[in-house]
Amino acid sequence: MKRKPKDFLTAFLLVGGLLLFVGCGKVEKYSMTDIAMGTITNQTIYSKDGDLTLAVRNIMLELEQEELSWRIEGSEVAQINAAGSGVYTPVSDRLYEELEILIKLSEDSGGAFDITIRPVAALWNIDAWAAGKISVTEENQAAEGASTNKEQPDIIPTHEQITLTLTYTGYENLSLTDGSIMLPKDMALDLGAAGKGIACDRIAAYLREQDVYGAVVSVGGSVVTIGKKPGGTPWQIGIIDPRDTSSFIGILYLEGENFVSTSGDYERYVEVDGVRYHHILNPATGYPADSGVRSVTILCDSGILSDALSTACFVLGVEEGMALAESYGAQALFVDMEGNISMTDGMKQFFKEK
Repeated sequence: MKRKPKDFLTAFLLVGGLLLFVGCGKVEKYSMTDIAMGTITNQTIYSKDGDLTLAVRNIMLELEQEELSWRIEGSEVAQINAAGSGVYTPVSDRLYEELEILIKLSEDSGGAFDITIRPVAALWNIDAWAAGKISVTEENQAAEGASTNKEQPDIIPTHEQITLTLTYTGYENLSLTDGSIMLPKDMALDLGAAGKGIACDRIAAYLREQDVYGAVVSVGGSVVTIGKKPGGTPWQIGIIDPRDTSSFIGILYLEGENFVSTSGDYERYVEVDGVRYHHILNPATGYPADSGVRSVTILCDSGILSDALSTACFVLGVEEGMALAESYGAQALFVDMEGNISMTDGMKQFFKEK
């Protein structure tokens, strides 16, 4: 029996309890649902300080505006992309460390994860189409002007376009040294596949220093849990059924600090002639990854790695993805195209199927 969430916002997190008394001070439940970093965010914090939810929200907004966004002029990533070929751009210590982690993951995954995928992602422009979750046939694609309006690209790029654009990608062409990074001509960074996990890292670091009994925060498909849930019961993180996003395939039961990220083909996509084109691109082909899986969930002790690994493992598929996750000491859960579930041995102690 699948549990039916009331709506999308409650589908991902299951939290309970209202008030908790510790010693002489009252710990209360503070919650916030908002939009940040281009996604829905949810917070539940058990603390004596009601201002923490606002502080956490500001962490996400500042991270996007000052560091990670390729869209916002003035952010570090946008400045790197605008610097031009052959120009070394100094970056903050934190971003430099994050880039080192992501480039190593790119190497370890054989390029299944690549932070230089932006030109290809821009070519597909799936986000613009996915906003309406439209379904398009060859006939109505032309009728809607997708093929005739030169200011509006075709939904599906041509093979020639993809092949050409791939020449402007490749993490191995980056130069990262002495606190600076240089991109070759026409290349651009996109940290979207790791940004929400980075936000979870920053949130966890902040909340560790606060008077917090427990907290669970989701940033889109990435979640961080801190401390304990009132009443001594574990945190419960619902894993979306990729075939029916109003349902769960099961629940992760977690205690203490954990980072969980899920990547799936149901998040942003467009269907053309019955074929689903989703936003998780294979850097080797330039097309949406076709590895036989519909979603991957990663559980580990790092937000940036949970997020980036979920993408890399989705691109690689079950066998290679499982091996990559285990090499990082992470736990993984895969749902294939038929709805079958595969997971690492370590994940089995946390996951309960519905």
